[in-house]
Amino acid sequence: HVPRLVIGSLPAHLSPHMFGGFKCPVCSKFVPSDEMDLHLVMCLTKPRITYNEDVLSKDAGECAICLEELQQGDTIARLPCLCIYHKGCIDEWFEVNRSCPEHPSD
Repeated sequence: HVPRLVIGSLPAHLSPHMFGGFKCPVCSKFVPSDEMDLHLVMCLTKPRITYNEDVLSKDAGECAICLEELQQGDTIARLPCLCIYHKGCIDEWFEVNRSCPEHPSD
């Protein structure tokens, strides 16, 4: 009796052999198989910053990420340090860095 290789023991979205990569269970990005170990270590050890999403009730200067004005009605994200950014800008920023752009040591 030859031991049989069991394929499909992981859900398809986590299988490293599926489509040459996997979907990270932490950040939901698709990661190539050869980067899987490094990605998981980096993803699991990054500090996590949350923010409160809101709609601006008045103009609030410029977004330090895109340098465009934060205007009444814009969807913004307010970080724990009270800095505010366009929600889309900080979401993109957090894909690369998990600290406030203006307070990186916090």
